Order: sequence, then C-alpha cells, then structure tokens
Amino acid sequence: MSYRKPYEASESVPDSVIKDIEARFRGFQAPARPIDPTISTPDELRQFGLPPKPNSRAAPRLQKVWGRLFGRALRPQAFRVQPDLIRATQYRLFEKAEAKASFAGMNFETSSNWSGAYITANQNKRFLQVWGIWSIPGNLQLPPLAFQGPANIPYFCANWIGLDGQRRYLDSSLPQMGTVSILQPDGTTTAEAWAQWWARNSANTAPVPLGLAVVPGDTVACVLTAWNSTSVRGVMVNLSTSPPTAMPIMMDAPMVTLPDGSSVQPEIAGATAEWVVERPKVPPEPDQPPSRYNFPDYGQSGFDLCLAVEGDSVDIFSLFTGVPQDLTGARLIQMFEVLGNPTRTQYISMATKFDDLTLQTNYGSF
Repeated sequence: MSYRKPYEASESVPDSVIKDIEARFRGFQAPARPIDPTISTPDELRQFGLPPKPNSRAAPRLQKVWGRLFGRALRPQAFRVQPDLIRATQYRLFEKAEAKASFAGMNFETSSNWSGAYITANQNKRFLQVWGIWSIPGNLQLPPLAFQGPANIPYFCANWIGLDGQRRYLDSSLPQMGTVSILQPDGTTTAEAWAQWWARNSANTAPVPLGLAVVPGDTVACVLTAWNSTSVRGVMVNLSTSPPTAMPIMMDAPMVTLPDGSSVQPEIAGATAEWVVERPKVPPEPDQPPSRYNFPDYGQSGFDLCLAVEGDSVDIFSLFTGVPQDLTGARLIQMFEVLGNPTRTQYISMATKFDDLTLQTNYGSF
C-alpha cells in the first residue's frame, strides 16, 4: 500500500472527467425561503427535486420514512458542480471487493472494503428507490497498530446508500449518495457530503462533493429515486440544522467502454439496494492500480429506516404502485483485512441487523 505525504493533494482529476461530471450532475431551482413539503403540490415537489409523497394507506411505512425527511419545513439548496472540490478529494469509492472466504448457507458475506447489508429484489421486480438515515461518524481514532500506516496521514470512512453494484455484468453500475468522515493528521475529524455514479470500466468515476454543510455527528437522511433507467434523483437532508437543509440533485449514468471497444450507458438493473460503511481507496499514482486507504476506528455507525421500493420497472411511474421492502432477508457484509507475519485474516468492521429497519456496524471483530 502506498501513502501520500501529509496534506498532499490527490492526483488532479482530468479536465475531461470534470466536463463529463458537469454534463451528468445538475441541481434544481432553490426556493427563496424554506418550504413545507407536506403542503407542497406535486408540481412544487418536482420543481425543487423532492420525491413525491407516498400514499399513506397503501404504504404506511414509506409514508413514515418520507415524513422523517420531509415532514417539516426545510431549506432546499441549489447544487452546482465545484471542480476544485472534486480535484481535492483524496478518496475513491469502489465496487465491493471479492470475498476471500465462502460461507454457503449463511446470511453474510465478506469484503475487504464494504461492511453493511444489501437486499435483493423479488423475481420480476426491480428496485427503483432506496432510503436511509445515519449519524455521520465523529471522533474517529487511529486503528490498532497492525492496521496503521505511516504517521501524519488521513484515514477515511464512508457511509452511503445505493442501487445495484453487486453483480458483475458488463455494464454494471452503482448510483450512490453518502458522507465521508476523515481523521485528519492533526487528530481532528471532518466530514463531507458527496454523490457518485460508479460504473465498471468507466474512466469518469469520481465522488462529487455536494456542497451541503455537514459536520461529524450530524444526522443525515438520503433517498435515491430512479427517474428512468439511466437517471437518478438524489436528495440528502441534514436533519441536524434548523431548519433542515436539503441538497437535491439529478445524475445520469456515465458511459463505459466494453471489452470489444464499444461504449454503452449502463442502465439501472434494480437488482439490489445497499446500506454500506466503506473503506475508500487512494487515487492511483500514474500507471498504478488504486489501493485501499487506511480505515479509522470509527466506533459505531449504522443506518435506520432502511427501505427500498420495488416495482415492475425502473422509472418514476412504477413508484406509485411500488412496494417497499425492508431488511427482511438482508445479506450482511463483514469487512476483513489480511495481515502478515503470520498471514491471517481479521475482521475490522462488523454488521448486525437490529430489526427489519435498522442496521448497526461496529469497528472491530465479533
């Protein structure tokens, strides 16, 4: 694993990637004053980038989750791509690394960079919306000595929700939205909100800072809604501000290059929905593959109100007849590290399902 010098900026994101992000990520009109989504019309919600109100009779649990995010006055903000913030990111979010061990018949898997849970859509159904709430990890600590790198480097821990990204079909992709907590070299913890549409074989994958003000310990909520098979509306709400602040965005899938050299824009399969604590990776040095960044001792984290809506197709029209699914039958993901001298595997982030709506992760082993 390679390390950067203290506070050294990450490799500059190429201008071509910035231009691509500027074309695929866009914001919505921001009202002049806070609005109350509970009394807003469907057209107003759409205008400001907020998801439609669920039918309380048909989907009472979904109505509860919607109310947790949008049940009081809030202040939507206008998103804009900020190239300097993109270039300054020292973390990269990637697909789940292959498990190094098999646990046939058990309801958990292992990964070297993901910890959390995912659910799978029922046969002939597709997930088109995913919700989640979490507190941004604060007061990060150095991990045990065996997991530390050189002195004076930052450590990263990301929390996010997403759609797909579990399966290795050629154009698989993963729209996601979350926060990252950073243990700075001086021992302080900072935080940032971001969105990303990861895609395999895409050179344009990079986290896009939202510009939504967050600090460690804030409670944030997110919802991702498929507008169509290649476009997603995401909203992050900082519930710890008064009034709550919201950042709605629209993002389109990137183009990917297939092995035969052709290009394709991946579509949302809607096969899985995820709630993940991730160990990000370092932006690669020239001609070098990316490597995992150091992962801090984040203590305890997790997600609440974990719901995903499945429908007959991946588009906004299916949302109105969609059925919410919770963590019933979820597969848990446990993060591990391989140590040397002697060679051994040790878990470093463990996920536990408290109930059908709540997932907890803890730094360390069983």
